[in-house]
Amino acid sequence: MIRHFTSSAIVFNDEGHVLLVHHNKIDLWLYPGGHVDPNEDPAEAALREVHEETGIIADILGPQPFRHPAVRSIPSPFAIIEMDIEDRKVGPHRHIDFVYVCQAAGGDLVAQVEEVGGARWVPVENIAALRTPAELPALVSEAARLIPQPA
Repeated sequence: MIRHFTSSAIVFNDEGHVLLVHHNKIDLWLYPGGHVDPNEDPAEAALREVHEETGIIADILGPQPFRHPAVRSIPSPFAIIEMDIEDRKVGPHRHIDFVYVCQAAGGDLVAQVEEVGGARWVPVENIAALRTPAELPALVSEAARLIPQPA
């Protein structure tokens, strides 16, 4: 089966709400993401997709990657998940998705209408009421534990 590499970002704002976009083609609420472009690493792709789809600038959270002057380290994703995709143009294939947890750092929330039908900040406890992929509420709840809590 054909496999495509994708990257996504579970982005939280200062209120602890998560950024979701409504995907036009599949009619589901998702966290921002998309295909990794040539000459782009998964972390760069995740941050680019967040900005393209929503106008939000984000920073990746999580453990610091290995550092050594002889190499360039790429931030580790929160999860790497594989999912089956049905697509009329491409045919059935799989996405290997590098999922990052991020903190919003700036920008104005504006949905990219060519790809998403809307973008909004959603309280984590309200996600279950939305039409999402089955795994999304659990992934977001687990990711929320990485967000620094106010003292």
